[in-house]
Amino acid sequence: MPYVPKFKHLFKILFRQRDVKAAEGLWFEGTWLNDQGDPASARLAFNHSRLLDREFGGAYYNYAALTEKLCGKSAETVQAWKDYLAVAVKDKRQSPQTIEKVRGHVRDLEQAMGKSSLPSEKG
Repeated sequence: MPYVPKFKHLFKILFRQRDVKAAEGLWFEGTWLNDQGDPASARLAFNHSRLLDREFGGAYYNYAALTEKLCGKSAETVQAWKDYLAVAVKDKRQSPQTIEKVRGHVRDLEQAMGKSSLPSEKG
């Protein structure tokens, strides 16, 4: 069953109202949809989760991973991973090891695409 956004979520997103619980619920829904074999709907759910809680690193991570799965090595993928990194360094739930792996992955993606690497980021 594809993800269908709820009006109340879209309203909150439109007016940039943070809803941590809804964001977490959409993260669970996105995880379930991905497990059911619907990565496109899962990606949309993770995107809405990111928009409802702009500090929720897990939603950014999953969104970036699915963006890479669906779009391959692309500017959109690199930007999704950079967005994750920007949030992850402030989200104590994100492990430093994962953050460093993603930094390396972004550098590899950019190098493969012929772009400059990430600037050094200190937490």
